[in-house]
Amino acid sequence: DAYRNEMGITNDLFPTEIAVGVDAARMRLCDPIPDPEDIPDPRTRRRGIDNFASFMRFLSPIAPEPLDEVASAGERLFAGIGCAACHVPALETGANANPRLHRQVVPLFSDLLLHDIGTGDGIVQASAEPTEIRTPALWGVRFRRPLLHDGSAATVGDAILRHRGEAEFARTQYERLSDGQREALQRFLMTR
Repeated sequence: DAYRNEMGITNDLFPTEIAVGVDAARMRLCDPIPDPEDIPDPRTRRRGIDNFASFMRFLSPIAPEPLDEVASAGERLFAGIGCAACHVPALETGANANPRLHRQVVPLFSDLLLHDIGTGDGIVQASAEPTEIRTPALWGVRFRRPLLHDGSAATVGDAILRHRGEAEFARTQYERLSDGQREALQRFLMTR
């Protein structure tokens, strides 16, 4: 579903483009490849999505930068104000025949769960309600802009201030921090 909806690549399960407000003639001009676009290779029976999934599965974590004294204080604040409840610093993979995937500690800063934090996208998808969003991994956040699923936050501070609902406590605690404490927390996040 995401392969089609987020990347625009149709397949035999989702063979039709989703382009709200775009008529068929314009769609053919923008996307001349006939649907479905991702069909199995007759020799290997693999699809592009299989290759894409393998690519994503074997991406290495982005190495964090070393923590200085201020960023270390920010790391303690991150845990202390409740951010780490959802942005769990590390998870361990399960049992896997592939040693590269077996019981590996992954420092992704996510619990990979659905939460209602007031920034949902309004889309019902599988078990996700319109108000829910999966906790995004914060690894590599220093390289990403804009932030949040819809790109509505220009800075880490803006993203934190958008948190509501289940993240209300953490946001409120963030708002109560001094300017120096907020800077330390943000410096920590910019090392991820």
